[in-house]
Amino acid sequence: MFSRSEIVDFGLPMMIQREHRIFFAILNDFTVDFKSVFNILISMKWNAPRVQAYGQSVNGVQENTMQKATQAGIIIVALSALSGMAAAQSVVRLMPLSSGDAFAEDINDNGEVVGQSMLAGFGMRPTRWDAAGVATNLGLLSGNVTGNAYAINNNGVIVGVSEDSNGMGYATLWDGRGGVVDVHSALGATGTSVPWDINDDGVIVGQAKITAGIFPRGFVWDQVNPAQQAGTDLYPGGANYGINNASDLVGSGFFFGDPDDALLAVPDGRGGYDYPLINPLGFWFSQARAINDNGMIIGHSGYGSTTATWNACIFTGNDRDPVMTLGTLPGLDTSEGADVNDSGMVVGYAWDGTGGGMDPRAWVWVDGTMYDLNDFLSEGAEFEILSRATGVNNNGDIVGWGRLLDGSVGAFLIEGFAPPADCLADLNGDGVLDFFDVSTFLSLFNAQDPSVDFDRNDSWDFFDVSAFLGAYNAGCP
Repeated sequence: MFSRSEIVDFGLPMMIQREHRIFFAILNDFTVDFKSVFNILISMKWNAPRVQAYGQSVNGVQENTMQKATQAGIIIVALSALSGMAAAQSVVRLMPLSSGDAFAEDINDNGEVVGQSMLAGFGMRPTRWDAAGVATNLGLLSGNVTGNAYAINNNGVIVGVSEDSNGMGYATLWDGRGGVVDVHSALGATGTSVPWDINDDGVIVGQAKITAGIFPRGFVWDQVNPAQQAGTDLYPGGANYGINNASDLVGSGFFFGDPDDALLAVPDGRGGYDYPLINPLGFWFSQARAINDNGMIIGHSGYGSTTATWNACIFTGNDRDPVMTLGTLPGLDTSEGADVNDSGMVVGYAWDGTGGGMDPRAWVWVDGTMYDLNDFLSEGAEFEILSRATGVNNNGDIVGWGRLLDGSVGAFLIEGFAPPADCLADLNGDGVLDFFDVSTFLSLFNAQDPSVDFDRNDSWDFFDVSAFLGAYNAGCP
């Protein structure tokens, strides 16, 4: 890609220096969008002679062709310089309570995000970001020094942990009105207790020791009924990781020395649960991490994995084909699913289980395709890498965290993720959007070729340019 200085030194004829300067004054920070560039194209009246401004002629015949070619060169080079933005989507950094790290864990349909961030002089604190991105310190249970918020429902009720100086975690609820509830004590838990999720009815699931046994197991609690050990009843240890608005629970259980089994628990209408089998038979590491309101269950499993470890998957409930493997990102042998919305959009992360030193990378899976979210970072983004996607709401908003350019950790938000459309702007058919597609478009547009009459109205105007830009920005699948 050309740098600004390389473009400025491109050796343009003197007759277009003034227009050249205006052009790059608008492009001075390289954040202008493609529509702005083509607005300039339209203002230059691509099909109208304009050489009188420069007074160039040979034997009384104006050199219109030369100027058009030179103008095309400016526009093409500038668009080429901006082509790194072709597949970009807006990645918003959620600012911490004060300078330092931030992690986003979940987002509700109102755009409220929860996680943890640095509070100067006090360390990491459970944090809520409102829909405008303003951070609020949620506070801690008395006597604790740090904490994290893991989930928020559509009523603004939040669950997470408060942690003491010894590292013991205490399940905590923030009621959305400033109140903080000691869930750990209400459960009667011993040892660390963790609430992983909450549905819109306020039913909370997680893991804690509330009955006799060696290991924590899955629990259900709703502030009205007594705490119940459920979901992992048949296992000595485990956790409930997700709950939907029908109060179906998903999680995993284990026997000592055996890999985890993915679990589903469905209310039986009598105060208990039925346990449909979703785990693949055999010794496969499998965890169910989330369930949407349509009953779609996601997580990860070694069964059917494309690598030697485990991959993100959908648990189908089908005895013969219990897992639909989602795969992993190139070069990373392990992937895990974290969340799913009601449209079936899945988010998670992939990492290098071989210890080869490759960075983890956040991904989203839509309609059979896994996309590396890093491919959608624009030039000039604050993030060096998006490491983990942790939550997605029904608007397609995705949250997670990644490494910033200064090496610290930042929370991110991608609003309304949309996968790339068919590659309509790949006019030369090489599968890549670059300088050559822009050049081809400009040539075809000037020739009024039907292939670039994007709105099919037998007119070649701004609307075709706008349609091309939209296709170009969408990128190639």
